[in-house]
Amino acid sequence: MGAVLEVATSHPDYTTPEQKRSLLRLEIDGMKVRPCAGSAGLEYVAVARGDLDATAFCWENAWDHAAGLLLVTEAGGTQTTVSGRPFRIEGGNDLPLAAARDSNTAARVRKLFAGM
Repeated sequence: MGAVLEVATSHPDYTTPEQKRSLLRLEIDGMKVRPCAGSAGLEYVAVARGDLDATAFCWENAWDHAAGLLLVTEAGGTQTTVSGRPFRIEGGNDLPLAAARDSNTAARVRKLFAGM
């Protein structure tokens, strides 16, 4: 198995039961899961800098995600929702949302979300 991936996630108090189940699927060997440090913006910066492998969020406020997703993408990362579709700023997303340092990491997180 490769290196352990570190993922910051939404606090469980701010998730629906279905989203909570998706996030709990990340808690497997090879994944270090921790709650978000309190700012989505700081987590996106950590992914863009390579200090964090991925984030997983369960809310879709555009002001929390637009700049961070752009930053991660410009740094070579990618993002996906649980359905495999890109996050839409206008809303109506299938959550959770993952932003990751690369496409392989995003795919791994998405598959775990979906129970694949």
